[in-house]
Amino acid sequence: MAPFLSASAALLQLTHQRLSPQSDAHKGIGLALLSTALFVVVGVLVRVLSEQTMGVLQILFVRQLVLMTLLAPAMLNALDSLLTPRHLGLHVARIGGAFTALSLGFLTLGHLPLANATALGFTQVLFVALIARLWLKEAVSRHRWLTLLIGFAGVMLVVQPDFEGTALVYTATGLAGAIGAAVAVVCVRRIAQTEPRLTLLAYQAVFVGLLALIPALLQWQWPTPAQWMMLLGVGLLSSLAQWLGVSAYKLAPANVIANVEYAKILYAMAFGYWWFSEQPDTPALLGAGLILSSALIPSLARQP
Repeated sequence: MAPFLSASAALLQLTHQRLSPQSDAHKGIGLALLSTALFVVVGVLVRVLSEQTMGVLQILFVRQLVLMTLLAPAMLNALDSLLTPRHLGLHVARIGGAFTALSLGFLTLGHLPLANATALGFTQVLFVALIARLWLKEAVSRHRWLTLLIGFAGVMLVVQPDFEGTALVYTATGLAGAIGAAVAVVCVRRIAQTEPRLTLLAYQAVFVGLLALIPALLQWQWPTPAQWMMLLGVGLLSSLAQWLGVSAYKLAPANVIANVEYAKILYAMAFGYWWFSEQPDTPALLGAGLILSSALIPSLARQP
């Protein structure tokens, strides 16, 4: 427990020291913390729906349908630009990565403890570094590799894969989902240099929804009123969390917000304990501390 608490306290203290008391960055941190919490709540809803035998692709389709509905007015106003993408190949790769990340991420959330599924998502940063190095030829310093490996070690301590049975299968789906997310992130880096943000949001909302449509219909079960509320909650809360996250990056430095997002492991452990009675053991708490430390180390290295 001590490494976990000390790393958490140090991260928050260092973030506070780096910002002036009256700066907009404090608002950005608050929005990032709220955004991160909402994403964990979405995970809770997905887990509850999965436990009620609702298929993950049905959940994903309704989520995308909500996103498309919210984006529809803006999409209609910018229809000409949406119909003339500049990087079609990158858009296809990004949509494929996003579909893989969301579908396998939801599948993992439905079968592993909340903290374990959340921790596996943090391996995305390791895969982003690998893909960017191999594809974009971006240099990755030894110091950066060290922090990535520390974070990965923390993930393994939280997850503690036993390498047999269904737990191994869903650990693998979590890692595959993280690889899909990394592909999407790397594609966004390239596309965002020339394409408007609306194009990125609209393409993902529409085409991930279309990919989920047929398999969702094949496994469709008509939701109860309570399940409809949870499905709509997944879509609305995901949309709100994304908007808050984007707003946070506008108000605070990217490295600060990226570090704050590691608080997701704290939320996941808290919600897992409260909602699903998932009790983290000592290695899991140590692993959470290492995950937080992997965010803390780069900031410490920049201190004068």
